[in-house]
Amino acid sequence: MIANRSVLDWPSGTTVFKPEKCYNGYTVVTPYRSHLIFLIDMAGRVVHTWSADVERSAQSWFVRRLPNGNWMSPNYYMRHPDPTSPPDLVPNCFSAIDFDTELVEFDWYGRIVWRYRPPKGTYLNHDVARLKNGNTIVLLEKQAQVPAISDKRIAENYFVEVDASGKIVWEWYTSDHIDELGFSEEARQLMYEKGGTLFHTNMISPLPGNTLEKTDARFAKGNILTSQRDTSLIYIIDKKTGRVVWTWGIREGQLVGQHHPVMLHNGNILVYDNGGQSGYPTKVRFYTRLVELNPVTKEVVWDYAHEPYTFKPTAKFFSSTWGSVQRLPNGNTLSLDCHKGRVFEVSPWGETVWEYISPFAWGRGTQVLDSGIYRVYRYGYDEVPEPDPYFKNTDGHMDCQPIASSLPEYLGLPSPDLP
Repeated sequence: MIANRSVLDWPSGTTVFKPEKCYNGYTVVTPYRSHLIFLIDMAGRVVHTWSADVERSAQSWFVRRLPNGNWMSPNYYMRHPDPTSPPDLVPNCFSAIDFDTELVEFDWYGRIVWRYRPPKGTYLNHDVARLKNGNTIVLLEKQAQVPAISDKRIAENYFVEVDASGKIVWEWYTSDHIDELGFSEEARQLMYEKGGTLFHTNMISPLPGNTLEKTDARFAKGNILTSQRDTSLIYIIDKKTGRVVWTWGIREGQLVGQHHPVMLHNGNILVYDNGGQSGYPTKVRFYTRLVELNPVTKEVVWDYAHEPYTFKPTAKFFSSTWGSVQRLPNGNTLSLDCHKGRVFEVSPWGETVWEYISPFAWGRGTQVLDSGIYRVYRYGYDEVPEPDPYFKNTDGHMDCQPIASSLPEYLGLPSPDLP
């Protein structure tokens, strides 16, 4: 049977809103390959927009609020394809496309106050992190020849910490630490044969102050938590020594193609576990889940996925690429079904208390493909004081009394003690 339903009837904007159960505030929505960034309220109204970079017609991966009140965006700028670039070594997600990348910091009015442009032949890759001292850790990628890893060229993923002038004050290369990552002999052989984009690192997450660091130096504030999508591995780097001190994910039943691990105040790690396929050898799973892990016992203490779990490609929560997960101060979790453009907030018990369907298609001209979103962030009203108070006063939460409920003991909350 074919339903008599137009695509114009499909919902967009806020489709679920239980204000008494939400962490109310503003959400940053950056449509994939869009020149525009949108700040929306709980009712789905656009309260502010920015351009990633008006001068250079930039496109943004995502935008994050900084402690100083400014905003940061990793941007890319399309150029003509370079036929001399090996297609398997063009940076991730942009196969056969040549582009420039740049990190920009801008104010509420979109005025750029700081830029960082990687060296020629090097690309900004997926994530950045601003530290309290004003320095910025940047994830970069370049082509390299590393015979110990492969007889073919590889995409070297590495971190640099730069000061305000762009001077490098710390750097860390994946290829220097391959023996510390716990790969099996079979995995190493498969990597050797494949070459090209082996790791696909997609996160920089400096550890905040947390309860575990008092007894376990691996989880010290300032160490780096990161993620390799193509190996299904998350790991922690000791910032002082450079050694990999903790790993998780490559065993069966753990991670598949994950994104965005973050540490919470109690030391637990929250991660967006995509599913799809990844790993050496390949692991496959046809649903996405949000996972909270105790890193000491390596036990999953909380997870969220659409019930029942399914191995069919039609799973209702399934984003095989991209993704983010944010624990909110009230214990709820903000995440998204990336390729559907669906952003949602769930309670610790799995109840959907807010849902938003993006009306912003990405692409340009005839290349408009879908309403995909790479990553989202929610900020409380006090964290973003600039919007017209009219929006805060009329989004539907003002007359609602928040429901009081006790959170599970094991549940982590965001740490206010940032590095």
